[in-house]
Amino acid sequence: MLLIIEALLLILAALGQDHRAAVDGQIFSLDMALNSVDDQYDGCTRKMAQLVKTRYLKKELNRSNFKDAWQKGEKNFKKPENNLTRNHSIAIYVYTDDKVFRGFNNDTHYGKQNYTNDTYEWYSLHFLLTDAIQILNKTQNRCYDTYRGTKFKYNVLSNEVRFGSFTSSSINRSRAKFFGNVSCFEIRTCEGANITKYSKLVREQEVLIPPYETFNVTAVKNRTDQPDLWCDTVFTLKSTGNRSDLNCALFQKPVKTIQNYYGLL
Repeated sequence: MLLIIEALLLILAALGQDHRAAVDGQIFSLDMALNSVDDQYDGCTRKMAQLVKTRYLKKELNRSNFKDAWQKGEKNFKKPENNLTRNHSIAIYVYTDDKVFRGFNNDTHYGKQNYTNDTYEWYSLHFLLTDAIQILNKTQNRCYDTYRGTKFKYNVLSNEVRFGSFTSSSINRSRAKFFGNVSCFEIRTCEGANITKYSKLVREQEVLIPPYETFNVTAVKNRTDQPDLWCDTVFTLKSTGNRSDLNCALFQKPVKTIQNYYGLL
């Protein structure tokens, strides 16, 4: 029984739970997440890869929690294909494990200033995940219709939104609902990538959405109006492109926002 409980807790930790510590009754905002670490490395991928290799990964492995998670990933990562490297595969395993993703996502959602001040603690994991998503996205060459379930209430503050951190979703609505049925999302993502092959939790059929993807909120449905709805509130999001305020921020001053808009797909 203990093993079953531990397994359930691990699954709950690894997919879909919000990056912030929740307080009962708290309502989270869904907006453009302007304090996000949203670097998409457009034009500096090779420079950042070299910096991760020679500086950041070595430095960040000095932190015991990340070191433990990385070493576990080194033992369990899936053989990389689709133009991914060993470190890409390890990074995906680390993210889908339960050791660091909460702190990582919280720091990513709110860490814009730390990123530019060189005090962000996750440069290597952020880059490797972003690069892996972009490589897989190019290989898969498609948009995905996915689902995300949460136990929290959200307040939409604008028609255009970003999640602002690496966001787990599933192509299987039943799996997504397992993680909560308070506020849920039906998502059309065109920047995300299916990471199932490299995830620790293969059954989750996970599509990972990067912090910089932008969405239009095209519908908000409530169970009070539709009793058969799969969650109390369902937000429908359709990808509109991407916005990166910190694009290549480590290599250029002043930093310039890049934004690409491709309309509703």
